[in-house]
Amino acid sequence: MKPGLLILFLLLLATGAMAQDDGLSNRRAMAVATAQAPFLLDSLPVIGSTLEVADAATGQPADTSYYTLVNNTLYLRPKSQRFDSLHIRFRVLPYNLNQPIRHLDSAQAITSEGGAIAGLTYNPYAQEDALLNLKGLDYNGNFTRGISFGNNQDLVLNSSFNLQLAGELGDGVEVLAAITDENIPLQPEGNTQQLREFDRIFIQLKKNNSKLIAGDYELQRPNSYFMNYYKKLQGATFSNRLQLGEGSLSSTASLALSRGQFTRYSITAQEGNQGPYKLRGAEGERFIIVLAGTEKVFLDGELLSRGLEEDYVIDYNRGELTFTNKRLITKDSRITVEFEYSDQSYVRALYAGGASYERGKLRLDFNFLNQQDSKNATGELGLTDEQKRILSLAGDKLSVALSPSLDTLDEFTPYRAAYKLVDTLLSCFAGDTVIQYLQFSTNPDSAHYTARFSYVGPGNGQYTLDTEKAANERVYRWVGYGAGCSPLGDYEPVVQLVAPRQQQMVVLGGRYAFSRQSALTAEVAMSRNDLNRFSSLDSGDDLGWAAYTDFSRTFTLGGDSSGWALATSLNYELVQKNFQPLNPYRNPEFLRDWNLADVQGVGTVAQAQEQLGKAGLSLSKAGLGSLAYSLSGFQRDSLYTGIRHNIRLRSLAPNWEVDLDGSLLLGDSPGRSNRFLRPRGALARTFPKLLGLTLGVYGEQEKSSRYSSGADTLDAASFYYNRYRFFLESPEREAYQFGASFSQRLDYAPVGRDFVNNTAATEGNINGSVSWKGKKNRMNLAGNLSYRQLRLVEPGLTQQEAGETFLGRSDLNASLAKGAIQSATTYEIGSGQEPKVEFTYVRVNPGEGQYIWLDSLYNNDGIIQPNEMEAAPFQDLADYVRVTAITDEFIRTDNVNLNQSLRIAPRAVWFNKKGALGLLSRFSTLSTLAIKRKTQKAEAISPWNPFQLDVADTALVAVSSNIRNVLFFNQADPVYDIQLSNSDNRNKYVQTSGFESRRNSEWSLQARWNATSSLSARLAVSRGVRASDSEFFNSKDYQIEFANITPELTFLPSRSFRTTLRYLYQADENTLEQGGEAAQRHDFSLEARYNRSAKSALQLRCSYVQAAFEGNPNSPVGFAMLNGLQRGQNFLWSLSIDRQLAKNIQLRLSYEGRKTGEARTVHTGRAQVAANF
Repeated sequence: MKPGLLILFLLLLATGAMAQDDGLSNRRAMAVATAQAPFLLDSLPVIGSTLEVADAATGQPADTSYYTLVNNTLYLRPKSQRFDSLHIRFRVLPYNLNQPIRHLDSAQAITSEGGAIAGLTYNPYAQEDALLNLKGLDYNGNFTRGISFGNNQDLVLNSSFNLQLAGELGDGVEVLAAITDENIPLQPEGNTQQLREFDRIFIQLKKNNSKLIAGDYELQRPNSYFMNYYKKLQGATFSNRLQLGEGSLSSTASLALSRGQFTRYSITAQEGNQGPYKLRGAEGERFIIVLAGTEKVFLDGELLSRGLEEDYVIDYNRGELTFTNKRLITKDSRITVEFEYSDQSYVRALYAGGASYERGKLRLDFNFLNQQDSKNATGELGLTDEQKRILSLAGDKLSVALSPSLDTLDEFTPYRAAYKLVDTLLSCFAGDTVIQYLQFSTNPDSAHYTARFSYVGPGNGQYTLDTEKAANERVYRWVGYGAGCSPLGDYEPVVQLVAPRQQQMVVLGGRYAFSRQSALTAEVAMSRNDLNRFSSLDSGDDLGWAAYTDFSRTFTLGGDSSGWALATSLNYELVQKNFQPLNPYRNPEFLRDWNLADVQGVGTVAQAQEQLGKAGLSLSKAGLGSLAYSLSGFQRDSLYTGIRHNIRLRSLAPNWEVDLDGSLLLGDSPGRSNRFLRPRGALARTFPKLLGLTLGVYGEQEKSSRYSSGADTLDAASFYYNRYRFFLESPEREAYQFGASFSQRLDYAPVGRDFVNNTAATEGNINGSVSWKGKKNRMNLAGNLSYRQLRLVEPGLTQQEAGETFLGRSDLNASLAKGAIQSATTYEIGSGQEPKVEFTYVRVNPGEGQYIWLDSLYNNDGIIQPNEMEAAPFQDLADYVRVTAITDEFIRTDNVNLNQSLRIAPRAVWFNKKGALGLLSRFSTLSTLAIKRKTQKAEAISPWNPFQLDVADTALVAVSSNIRNVLFFNQADPVYDIQLSNSDNRNKYVQTSGFESRRNSEWSLQARWNATSSLSARLAVSRGVRASDSEFFNSKDYQIEFANITPELTFLPSRSFRTTLRYLYQADENTLEQGGEAAQRHDFSLEARYNRSAKSALQLRCSYVQAAFEGNPNSPVGFAMLNGLQRGQNFLWSLSIDRQLAKNIQLRLSYEGRKTGEARTVHTGRAQVAANF
């Protein structure tokens, strides 16, 4: 950074520290990009009547049909997407109206013994209830610290901390803090609009017009044309506003560690495939973790909203994007995703700052940002001297920076995929050559090596993925070379080296408003982009610059402000060849708009100096409409020149709306010329007397004709389609709303000099909702259904396949007969794809995992195979965690989901009836059903029927079925009740090693009788089946039929003491033909709990289990039947003590022990302290 700029930055910070707030105006103004909506305008209440929104390019005002203001947040309606950016002006109130103000706090009211409010009392000597006495601060939270130890595990420490704090620290300093440490190394799920993130620290200090934020925070795009970013950071940022005479100076500074790397990724959509679609990194990384909340998803140029009830959901940890039933994805969909993903190769430091000066009509802005990676690698990268040398010689050509990944194992480990080196003779290249290759081995005497394999593409590697080898990690098999000595595989034991980078950018801009109708904006920017800090090679292209200017003027015709207005605009952009913005500042459809991308918007261009100019005129009158014309030019050195004409007519008349838009692009490049015609228009008529229905028609055409020089035939990249749509819509009402549409799209392929129709797509949609509410009944029905048919007119001109797509959802909620019948139903259909998964198990400290390795139940070979892992029956045995590895292999699926809840309670209607009706009122039922099924297309499978669960393995991809029905008699009666229940749970999913399925079906009868206030009895009888089926690991197959009976007696002599005696008898039998195993279990247990006032509690549990087993106990079915116990006598006991040390501090001590069969006695102790404040 230049010394002069550094001095200017320090001066801005120094002057900012003396900020005063006297004489500040309540008027606000900002310029925003529509793609960043919604916008939080200010922390103070916005005066709605002062809000002015206008097109930044033309100055044309936007009426309220384009936006809505809710709680200081400006939301844009879909039609506002025609604006690239907006100018927003408004005024704010000087007070926060949402801040609670009270004279007396009703929470402090006290009551007399009779329950009447006695009033408020003041006792200056009373002790504070809170754990911490921080006057002037509102806070709440909790802190927990615990340890676990035993003779079967090491010492384990766990903790959590949560704190929310707000208030004043004194001397006018306000604090706002939120600190969360949940010990959860995961990100939130991306299925809601609002995200709850874990392990975050946010501290904000504010005094007058100065504000300091430390911890985890977001840094957003400043007021700049070229500088565009959205960063999730860990560090500190300072902002300040200073009044300087008639002007004001605002400054910001940030110093932090950046958490991610930005990329813009285009997805090639598939016909009828809602996803999930796999996101990739900037360098083509296949497995990435997306930083939560950083994504922007564009569909056909429109910015979408996240959420199950919105447009899409995203799995941040897997980097997978799935579209909801509101958006039908087809082969024609253009999907672009901008996001940041976790990049832990190097520590990435960031410092940024800016200053903005405003005085009257003038505004000046200065911003800079520096982001660079440390040269010291972190995590698993750990660069060697040789790898650093490879990077230094690679320059900016990082694709050649490959390093061998072969590593020698110090000792054989069962959870790693190990290899041995094998010699072979290769008759290739310069005669016969002896080479070595890696071969998977489980022999500790020869398996001395491990390697990281990288995907290098088909025909570029010597290895391929071996799915037949069962190991805890992926296994690769050497396939060597084929004819012509060309590799036959797609993997190599090499790693792509990642180089540390540096990005810098400085911008200086300003705006001068000559009047309310005219303004001049200008900005210059300079960038530095070093792709490899280890190398000085190829550094000549690191520096670049760019400039932008814009002038707009609006003329009022006739001297009447409510009459016609003529808006003019002129802007020009010059970008030097090596200029590299931090993030793309142009819209995702920019290249396609200039016919430099394919029909799906996918395309790249080489770096070149670019010039972009635009002149526009717009004639408008409020309530009547507008007519606009613009002429744009785009030049990329001598590589491309394009001229684009655009005209738009929008007419508003009573009950009529006309919107016509058209553009014509003429482009030339060396050896090619093109013409891009894009007319589109909509005509709508509203009928007030017919329920306010709106009937309309929409049509669009895109015709991209591309020619090679000297030829009159169309280039293969040319495309052409026509689309029209008819629609009928009703206004949104509380009682009902509906809409329907029909559309058709005809696509044409270039053949010779003309286009020939190759596909035709017909699409229909119906959606709506209806609500009905009466005195005894309520019902709400909402849904939408889309149908699309793709026909092949000329099959030889397309690689698409004909087919039909259904996508829809229906929700029905009803409450009938005063709530006696309550029902909620959700039904969904669609199509997508399912990734094949792999499971890898990582060893952790005993007691910190969820799984146990049971090699002795299988082959006892000392090597971990995924099938040898089972859920740990006791926590101290759990020393492995399962990590899901998502592959690039997907299976296309038809999806159907059904969720149903039905409750029938006649008591709501017949609660005071006698006789037969009184008897019936004692019965009630609760039924829940949740089915998710994914299958491949097959004639024998109905894509609509969720109950068709018995599907052949060749067609079934995944199914999850959970059904439960309960019949109650005398539910919640203080004396007795009876319930009969049935449950059926099934799960089946696909892995790279084949299918795995589980089933648990059970009938159960339970009865409760409270004989006296101190004695109660309970009896439970159940019978059912537990089954497991593995396609690849047949030893895990079993079908266990079980039956059990559990009588229980509870004695409660006083409120402080409770004891329970319980006996369980269970019989299991494996009914598979190759099975025959059987088990019987007698379980006698005693539970006792003693409470001493409200401060102490003691709980004791002892069990004696006599287990008998016929068969091999060291087998998967034996483990499933005995559940960690041994044949013969088993003893289990536990003791816990809870103590309230203070009003806000709790202590818990617990001890567990067991003696199973001939195994040694295991002891485990735990201690935990929790504080609430």
